[in-house]
Amino acid sequence: MTSKENQQFRRQVLDLSRTIEVGGYGAGVAAETVLTLWSKAQCSSLSCTGLAFSKKLASEPNLKSFVAWLLEFPVLDSAYWLSSAYAIWTGAEYRKNLAMFFTPGSITKRLLDDLEQAGVSFSEHSFFDPACGGAAFLAPIAQRMRSTLRANGATSRQILDQVEQRLFGTDLDVVLCRMSRHFLRMVLADEIAEAQFEPEFHIAQANSLTEISTLAGTIDVVVCNPPYRKMPADEVSVYRESFANVIEAQPNLYGLFIALCLRLLRPKGLAALVTPTSFMSGQSFVKLRGFLMENAEILHIGIVADRSGIFINVEQETALTLLRQRQPEHAAETTAQVAVVSRDGSLKSMGLCVLPNSGSAWPVPRAEGDAEMLSFIGNSHFRLADYGYRARIGAVVWNRDKRRTFLSIRDAKRAKSSNVVPLLWSSDIQQGREVDFLGKTKANGEHAFIEVSELNIASVIKRPAVLLQRVTSNDQPRRLVAAVVPTNLFEQHGGFVGENHTVILEAIEDCGIPPNLLMAVISSLPIERYFRCISGATNVSIFELSQLPLPAPDRLRAALEQGLSMDAAVMSAFTKAY
Repeated sequence: MTSKENQQFRRQVLDLSRTIEVGGYGAGVAAETVLTLWSKAQCSSLSCTGLAFSKKLASEPNLKSFVAWLLEFPVLDSAYWLSSAYAIWTGAEYRKNLAMFFTPGSITKRLLDDLEQAGVSFSEHSFFDPACGGAAFLAPIAQRMRSTLRANGATSRQILDQVEQRLFGTDLDVVLCRMSRHFLRMVLADEIAEAQFEPEFHIAQANSLTEISTLAGTIDVVVCNPPYRKMPADEVSVYRESFANVIEAQPNLYGLFIALCLRLLRPKGLAALVTPTSFMSGQSFVKLRGFLMENAEILHIGIVADRSGIFINVEQETALTLLRQRQPEHAAETTAQVAVVSRDGSLKSMGLCVLPNSGSAWPVPRAEGDAEMLSFIGNSHFRLADYGYRARIGAVVWNRDKRRTFLSIRDAKRAKSSNVVPLLWSSDIQQGREVDFLGKTKANGEHAFIEVSELNIASVIKRPAVLLQRVTSNDQPRRLVAAVVPTNLFEQHGGFVGENHTVILEAIEDCGIPPNLLMAVISSLPIERYFRCISGATNVSIFELSQLPLPAPDRLRAALEQGLSMDAAVMSAFTKAY
């Protein structure tokens, strides 16, 4: 989907949203009215019985305009646009709760091509999508089934019978289920007309996590773009017993769906998944990674590095993962082929990577040369703790903390506040330098000091430290943006407190690694590249930092004494470990 098409879609849908809201039509009626008009224009032989329809809404010029726009695209693309429009019309809260974000055609094609290359037969295997949404996978699978069966000499009736018997889906939203069934009818409209037969496609409204246990171990191929959002505690309790082997801390809903997909498969069955990349590194996915290493071969991981333009109103790094079911007793070290996937679905191989079976973060190549780099950096046994530091998140959430803050030390004195310390923000961090703390009013109005009950409370950092920006993205030149907290800050004020968008690397013992050396190591190109390979989220997490391999300190110092640059010294210290 091009940016121009996205812009056109937004204009059409937002304009129509006002008409729907004023008329009180409801998202389902609106979507099915559009579907009815589009279907009659696209596939005149199909009946639209069973779809909601508003004659009054159908007469609205902006709805007719949207239908005309959909007719400019192939059926599968238009199904994606209409499903996305319905999700927007349901409202932000409903859409967020059901996590309704749909897979564009280029990504679907990529995954189905991967499945075909892995040996999937579209004329013999059964297919299931437990979060089928707008039939983003089911409709193109039906097309491939038809093409393969037609090439084998099947009649239209035989094709329809095979799709009925071997293609299934479930979804929580009943409107999406009706729309998905009709999308299948549209892609098979010629066969329906020729056979004079109305198929009954098996797409049911259901909670797949609780209501399809009878399908466990029966499906050849599972395809899914599962819903993704953090789960509140009361929701977790509903699923804890059934998914205890993958639930940890505050899980994400899509982690449970990944486990479900593997449970549904026959022995050696295949699953093709579109998910965020966070399952490969996040702390709340430790159990899930262990579950995958025991129960699946990870055949292929495609990283869609373009954070925008893949899902409407979502910016995230996306993984296309191909898994083969295996029994735990056959578990072994797992390697995976990795590629970078463009928005149009094309692949660029990044090579083979070894995935650790300990539940730790998976280092997955993102660029050419990363696989080789990971192979030797990942073998280092040195971590942040070995350097004598621990990572902490800044304690002050600026819009929740009730303690008094001040623009300057002068303001603190005027308020007769005796216990104040510097409050350091992400904006104070200048990459590779000292923290830019002037102790007075800042250009952007952030307060420079905070009142504390005493200096010995846990949130006050009193030991040497390095400060990192907590929120960065792969679009930025650097993910690890670090600066040293100057010594004179401790001398003058006794310590500091970090705002919540900072990560503090605090010295916990003297191992001979001063903060400026740690900052330089963290800022080096090899460490930057490695971190990008284990983090697809925007947050620089403590969990990921704690697992970051660091060069052996003695080898690092020796390399620096030889006059090597920091980047070269870090690489030398890693390679000499061999």
